[in-house]
Amino acid sequence: MSFIRISAISGVAFVFASTLQSQVVERPVAFDSNGLVTVMTPYLADRAALRPPWWPVAGEFTEARLFTVNDSTYVLAVTRRSGVVERYTLSATDRDAIRAVVSRLPRETIVARTDARNAFIRGQTLLGIGVYGPAFAGAIGDNSGSYSAAYLVVAGGSFFAASEISRRMFISRPQADLSTNMGFNGALAGWGITYLAHAEDKAQYAGAFIGGVTGSTIGVRVARNMTEADAVASGFGSDIGAAIAFGTMEALRGRSECTFDPVTFVETCTRRRLSNRSEVAMVLASGLLGYPIGLLYPRNAMYNVTAGDVETLTPTALLGAGAGVSLLNRHASYSHFATVATIGGVLGMMAGDRFLVQRYDHDRDEADRVSLGTAAGALMGAGIAALGKSSRNNPHVLGGLTVGGGLAGLIITERYLRPNRDAGRPRFRVTFNPASIALLAARTPGNHSLLNVRF
Repeated sequence: MSFIRISAISGVAFVFASTLQSQVVERPVAFDSNGLVTVMTPYLADRAALRPPWWPVAGEFTEARLFTVNDSTYVLAVTRRSGVVERYTLSATDRDAIRAVVSRLPRETIVARTDARNAFIRGQTLLGIGVYGPAFAGAIGDNSGSYSAAYLVVAGGSFFAASEISRRMFISRPQADLSTNMGFNGALAGWGITYLAHAEDKAQYAGAFIGGVTGSTIGVRVARNMTEADAVASGFGSDIGAAIAFGTMEALRGRSECTFDPVTFVETCTRRRLSNRSEVAMVLASGLLGYPIGLLYPRNAMYNVTAGDVETLTPTALLGAGAGVSLLNRHASYSHFATVATIGGVLGMMAGDRFLVQRYDHDRDEADRVSLGTAAGALMGAGIAALGKSSRNNPHVLGGLTVGGGLAGLIITERYLRPNRDAGRPRFRVTFNPASIALLAARTPGNHSLLNVRF
């Protein structure tokens, strides 16, 4: 019986391999002479400064692949954001020109941006250890032995399943990012749905496992037509949407309070204003709605939004939440803490968009260093507050120095990095010049435009 159970666990651990299959296209060709660039991304095309006439692609695209028809003709398959695949015929001369330009790119730039296998495998392995394994063990385990066997096999099998998937198909950076995010959030959603349905514990564990696997699978497929900024913004939108919903619900619900009567030895507790299931439903709905809303951010902003730009909003939101909490005294109610933390986080995120995203274009390494600099500054601020006994006992001073140190760390790190200025986006502008009416009436020589339309 135990052998059958272990075999079942091993089969479930490789569930990705049966759900994600890629089509094999005959005779693919690499873009560079070393065979490293098998898929051209917008990032690489920009770095290589690919231009007409030998590069026929104009406008935004998600990826481009090169295939050979015969010894002298090639086909360039370009996938647009809408999912439409356009095909262009390239001559051998054009292909050699592209290869010569791409081959001059640094190797670390090519490897980091065209193959996210390691990031995908790492993300799925961590999910296997922290999500898939515990959820599956809770779903089928009856005793300590079956719990341990289920957890260990699924946690370890996640690595081999992800490795097999990445071997069979190309995994881009957006797919690696969104699959990890949706794997974690999908597990929470699966648990939330079964909890709302009044399912028993084992069914809730099963829902979390199925939700996590399904979320990762959807993430890989959906992100196929996304850029890095799209994928990161979608995940961030879901996370911040769920966080805002949680903070709002906690502020509305308040906290249950209990009083004890020493005479009658009776404890009386007040109920919270809203039920647990109403809060779970709100958080679940906000998290799901956050994915499309987050996707609209980089696609519709009137300034350039990179994946690194989106990641810089996390430390600014945390600083805003911390600043709001530091304004309250220790006797403030639970609802007040939830309210100011939520409002402060939203304001901090808006400030990050105004002063970081709209002004600069951060890459992901720079965003990581901004987050580390913010955390380091907050630790130093808390350390300074801990030097004085009065500061340790004063939440305003402790919180203020911690947030102030984090803000100083963010500013110093940003000054040190000196990221590129925001590239901006073409805007459709119509300007009206009333002074031209007077010039035209006076018959002043020259060109006097009443309306200016700029694209």
